[in-house]
Amino acid sequence: MAALIFIYLEHVHPVIDGVWHRVRLTRVPAPGEHITMLCGQEAAAAFAPHEQRRARCIPTQCLPCDAAYREQQGWSLPNRSADRSVKSKRRRRR
Repeated sequence: MAALIFIYLEHVHPVIDGVWHRVRLTRVPAPGEHITMLCGQEAAAAFAPHEQRRARCIPTQCLPCDAAYREQQGWSLPNRSADRSVKSKRRRRR
């Protein structure tokens, strides 16, 4: 008898050098198989338990992957420069 582990491929976010990416997968890649992120970066697939994620680092988001994903979904892109100007105005007020 097998114990099945179901993986929702839309929720797979590979982490490369502390940055999590988005990727379109049609199946779970084999260990060592090269995958291409939405930003164009390539890497070999590797697997680790979730507990090791925080032990290694807290990943940040790949902004080019996010932009490509939003474009594919037909969503608008966030205005990053407007976000920065609001944050800088908040800092000056303090």
